[in-house]
Amino acid sequence: MKFQSSILLTAILSTALTACGGSSSSSSSSSSSSSSSSSSSSTEAIEDQAPLADQAPLADLGIECVAVDQAVDDTSTGTLELALVDSYFSGSEFATSSAEIVSYDTCSDRLYVVNAQDASIDVLELAANTSAPSKVSNIDLSLAAADAGIEIGAANSVSAKMGLVAVAIEAKVKQDAGIIALYRSDDLSLLATYSAGALPDMVALSGDAQTILTANEGEPSSDYTNDPEGSVTIVDISNGFSSSDAVVHQVLFSEFNAAGTRYSELGANVRISGPTGTSVAQDLEPEYLALSGDYTKAYVALQENNAMAIIDVATAQIDSIKGLGEKSWNAASGNELDASNKDDGPGEFASYEQLVGLYMPDTVASFSVDGSDYIISANEGDGREYIYTSTQQACDTANHTWDGDEYEVGGEDEDATKYTSELDDCISHIDEERGKDIFDLVDASHPLKAALDDNDQLKRIKIVADKESYTAEDNIAIFGGRSFSIWNDQAELVFDSGDDIAKKVFAMDADNFNATNDNNDPAETADSRSDDKGTEPEAVEVAEINGKQYAFIGLERQGGIIVYDVSVPAAPVYQSYINNRDFSEPVCTSVDDGDCDNDTYNSAAGDLGPESIDYFTREGKHFIAVGNEVSGTTTVYQLVFN
Repeated sequence: MKFQSSILLTAILSTALTACGGSSSSSSSSSSSSSSSSSSSSTEAIEDQAPLADQAPLADLGIECVAVDQAVDDTSTGTLELALVDSYFSGSEFATSSAEIVSYDTCSDRLYVVNAQDASIDVLELAANTSAPSKVSNIDLSLAAADAGIEIGAANSVSAKMGLVAVAIEAKVKQDAGIIALYRSDDLSLLATYSAGALPDMVALSGDAQTILTANEGEPSSDYTNDPEGSVTIVDISNGFSSSDAVVHQVLFSEFNAAGTRYSELGANVRISGPTGTSVAQDLEPEYLALSGDYTKAYVALQENNAMAIIDVATAQIDSIKGLGEKSWNAASGNELDASNKDDGPGEFASYEQLVGLYMPDTVASFSVDGSDYIISANEGDGREYIYTSTQQACDTANHTWDGDEYEVGGEDEDATKYTSELDDCISHIDEERGKDIFDLVDASHPLKAALDDNDQLKRIKIVADKESYTAEDNIAIFGGRSFSIWNDQAELVFDSGDDIAKKVFAMDADNFNATNDNNDPAETADSRSDDKGTEPEAVEVAEINGKQYAFIGLERQGGIIVYDVSVPAAPVYQSYINNRDFSEPVCTSVDDGDCDNDTYNSAAGDLGPESIDYFTREGKHFIAVGNEVSGTTTVYQLVFN
């Protein structure tokens, strides 16, 4: 069913009051599905806006919306669980990010999925009665490149709302400015392109479709000769979509540089860890963002910096940058982790005095309870490791670290100099080491001294390498929190899940605990991520269902989605965990020691590497869609109460 003429405005207005509830996503992170029955809920926020009929730029497009029967609150109670509907496989080569970010649009009743392998956006329709996904079209990004006049690389993110589809696209040279491309959802035609910062890694359309934002990571080149500044792009499209009507702001962090006017505002908890000479603005790398319930504030995860920036959207000004602090793994905290892949096997949990984790969130989402905004973070953790191919002599001349074969006296290169002539890896910068690597730097009386030399404890774990020595009182930090956290609107910690994710996953599948996401051989994959970041919480989504707030956290390495009721932000309640992954099946049709040997995914293996989650409602039911970047599958689950 389609609506036209004057009926179209009514249809779009109706969509406006519900679309956010049907398109809250890990790529957009703010909607009525991520707000509760409070004064700042998305529906009420949109009602406070001018009537959509007066918002001529959107209404004048004449986008035809289909009829979507959205779920309404009912009296369903019990535990919220996920029931598998079906998956769509992109058909691309294994582990090529061919199903990375997924976003649902209520107007078109379709899913839009980033396919980095094909440099396109896959468009999936949902079957009647089941909501099983299948591909019907795709958005070719080449026209956007021509419109912007640049050579492009991969699409990194997509956000769909109210008949608009926004795509974040990096430049062919990642350190150059990328673009935002905006499309119609009905005929997939290009509306406009806007300049973004370097490496726009995430895009968000506000729930009222008036603003587009990107988190521009600004990663350096692998040889560290080109390090652009991180930034946030804000595009105001309330007056139109053309370059003359839209207003584009690039929010920069240069005021926080050492010589800047706001340098003194940076707290000690904001981690600045680049090589000597790197400015604060270069070091800050926006990873993801979420909008407040009324779309006035953007909460930006600065992952490697273990910090969050709070930005005023209307003024495009940075309110503050808040360090997120440390999470303790000591006995008093009650938190335990399996810290080694060379111990007696999965599930060797223990606490360690003066061992801490840096939260370093990847995905963030927002929700509101009793008029207050909260931000939920998936605390993945991320180190900086920049490697390029070079000769040993050139690597040495650049004062970088050679990671290839060394020159051997008497070898075939003896007449060349002291260097081998072979091309191999050269490390320009790295900020992680294993526990054994810092053993000699740690004071003999430090409580972790012995553990750092023990394979059963901390000898293998990845350490945040930012100290030249450790006194007996110094904490030793690892990457990520192996958890999700809830923060208030000032980026102050309200709740952290501690070791609950690990303990719940271990209880359900001990034999495959802390597995990696590209190998299903138990002898190879079980326990393999214990020394790194564990199950690796990556994606997060929040949805309001029957007056309660539910969080869905995707575990990038282990796989699966774990669900919590977060209606009381300080005391979430575990609901369920499902992992659509079959460890008894090889990941590819040909494997070697469990590793893919022919780039051909074996669909029987299930979902590998959940990267994004998007909640939506249609046919009177609740669903989430999950983009799995390693398997290249987009999977739909129905949400049910049992």
